[in-house]
Order: sequence, then structure tokens, then C-alpha cells
Amino acid sequence: MFSQGNCFGGFGDMGNYMMGGSGIMFIGLILILGIMFYFFTKNGNNNQIFQNDGALDVLKRRFANSEISEEEYLAKKGILSR
Repeated sequence: MFSQGNCFGGFGDMGNYMMGGSGIMFIGLILILGIMFYFFTKNGNNNQIFQNDGALDVLKRRFANSEISEEEYLAKKGILSR
């Protein structure tokens, strides 16, 4: 009348294995996403994706790389220092 068994309807131990396997895969996915987030947001890397420089730092870097003239640097520095 009633089957001996489990709630997986005749899958036996395979159902239990599949439930445990998906849990392990979920934990692994969370770990991989966490590691990726850490590497994309860590500080100290010039090639990082989320770089937060102040406007004055950007201006200094542009002047140091000769992208802007001294006059332009001083004028913009005066504006930013207000």
C-alpha cells in the first residue's frame, strides 16, 4: 500500500545526494561571487574598476602627464580650491 521510503518518490538515495549537491553548488557560487567582488573593489590598484579620485588629484595627474598647460592647471586649481 505505502511504499517504504522517502519523500522523493522512489529516487532512493539519489534524491538525498541531489539535494546535498545543489547546496554545495550554491555555497560555491556565493564564494566565487564574493571573491570576484573583492578583487574588483580592492584598493591600491590603478586599474581597478571602482576608482574614487578627487577632482584635484585628477587635475594634478593631468598636469603631471602634460595633458594640460600650467595656466590651465592654475586656473582650474583656483576654481576647485574655493
